[in-house]
Amino acid sequence: MAQQQHDHGAQAAAQQQDHAGHMMQDSEVMTAHRAKMDEMRALMQQARATSDPAERQRLMAEHRAKMQEHMSGMMQGGNADMMAACHQRMMMMHDMMEQMAARQDLAQDD
Repeated sequence: MAQQQHDHGAQAAAQQQDHAGHMMQDSEVMTAHRAKMDEMRALMQQARATSDPAERQRLMAEHRAKMQEHMSGMMQGGNADMMAACHQRMMMMHDMMEQMAARQDLAQDD
């Protein structure tokens, strides 16, 4: 069991190194993404803060347009592959979480 834990730790460290390498390569992409997300958050905050319904509607329309623009940009070119890989990883994590929850439920029944 100790060997399995050691092997798992080594695998996790290798994955973190690989992930860190990708993060360094994607820093420009992530910086641009964060800037766009900040713009959308600011628009949402302004929409929440205003008491003028027309202004709120204008801000929400601008927010929707920016969101659609950003989503379509994420799905173009090499980003589509990244999004597909992300989706696959999220599905795998979801599956593992289901198994962990089932295991916890079973343990509580004992």
